[in-house]
Amino acid sequence: MAHQLPYPHPKQRQFMLSQARFKALVWGRRSGKSLGIALYTMLKALETPGNYYIIAPTYTQAKSIYWKDIIKVLIPDAIIQKTDEGELYVEFQKVHYQLQTKEILGYDIDSDHSKLDVPSTIYLKGANNPDSLRGVKLAGAVLDEFAFFQYANDTWRKIIRPALVDMQGWAIFSSTPDGVHNSFFDIVETAKSVMSETADPMTNPKWFYSHSTMLENTSIGHRVEEWNDTKAEYIRDGKIDEWVQEWEAKFTTPSSLVYNEFDDTVHVVNPNLIPRNNVTFAIGMDFGLKDPFAAVFVAIDKDDNWYIYDEIYLPDLPVDKIASVLHTKMSDQYFTRIIGDSAGATEIASLKSKALGDERVWVTPAKKGKDSIRGGIRQVKTKLYVREHTGKPKLFVGRNCKATIKEFQSYKRLRDAWGEVSETPEDKNNHLMDALRYLVLDQMSGAKPIPKSKKTYGSTGRLLS
Repeated sequence: MAHQLPYPHPKQRQFMLSQARFKALVWGRRSGKSLGIALYTMLKALETPGNYYIIAPTYTQAKSIYWKDIIKVLIPDAIIQKTDEGELYVEFQKVHYQLQTKEILGYDIDSDHSKLDVPSTIYLKGANNPDSLRGVKLAGAVLDEFAFFQYANDTWRKIIRPALVDMQGWAIFSSTPDGVHNSFFDIVETAKSVMSETADPMTNPKWFYSHSTMLENTSIGHRVEEWNDTKAEYIRDGKIDEWVQEWEAKFTTPSSLVYNEFDDTVHVVNPNLIPRNNVTFAIGMDFGLKDPFAAVFVAIDKDDNWYIYDEIYLPDLPVDKIASVLHTKMSDQYFTRIIGDSAGATEIASLKSKALGDERVWVTPAKKGKDSIRGGIRQVKTKLYVREHTGKPKLFVGRNCKATIKEFQSYKRLRDAWGEVSETPEDKNNHLMDALRYLVLDQMSGAKPIPKSKKTYGSTGRLLS
């Protein structure tokens, strides 16, 4: 059958003309991303028989974005063999397809499906259930809003990538940005790097990269006016970072970060500049069963400036090993407070019974309440704010504390089924953040410091008691 297809806007056509196997599309809101992806997937399914996935972060998003408004509208009824709204798939007729697609793909499609045993099929899927993606040989896959996949790296590397091997299938990674500490940013950087090695990026057989905004979507008549209006609204609400991310599609500090005040250039300092004299020392700890044992070592000066100067972030540590690592880190220094997650009652009791040298680790259980998470986060944020009269915050992190810095830059809030940011933090990238929060809440409670014991030293200068 012959069919004349709609002509996509310039950026859509550009990514469709590229013959690269993998494509990274950093496209903002109302840029025509979803329509372009659906059109491309349909054409490839008619060109090469096989199974095709369009995967959104959740099943709900896949259905709301692609099913009624795009898939069922875009695909002509005449070429549909079967649809299933419960399972969200479209089977195509097993006929001979002759399509005028040269203006879109660079060539016309002439593909005979009439003798196939199994029809070409497009499935809509949610990445929140990775097991539902397994077991299917794929000719192509779209990972849409990839920056917001809960298990992005595993979904791609362990499930989708192997499923493409048999047919040497293609993949499209598309999303608005969500900061630089996620798998989508890594994919984009890979695409840019590989493309830069080719004189003509459009001819690179492996990777293609494209950036687009609503301003390039010629199907929206009042796009410039809409662009300016939304920008003004975001500026008015103090959320210009969200606008830059969602509309300009630029990698910036994501609005979903719990500590989006954290700035590497402001809060991270050279370890040699952290004061060690006339300060008090404290430790916050988070005990992990399946998660790593995490601890932050903090020096607090007389002006209540907090300096995280050391950290522990190690998996599979039994209590004996925790005690040994703490002993090494603490050395002979006296710590005013050592606060641990109260859920680790067994670990706290065990540490109190173990001597580090001739002293014991007196761990105080963290105080938890109904609002301890949000309340603690608010207090940490307060320390991150830059003061007008000094131009500096009250919390600093030594550059040697790489795990702490990474958690500050990747600890996010959950998104609901529609992609909106909630008030609830994710239960990951939070172990050192929890350890710090316990310590800050303890200070706010006005708890008295641990009494400083009388110390005696041996002839070598080693602390005895």
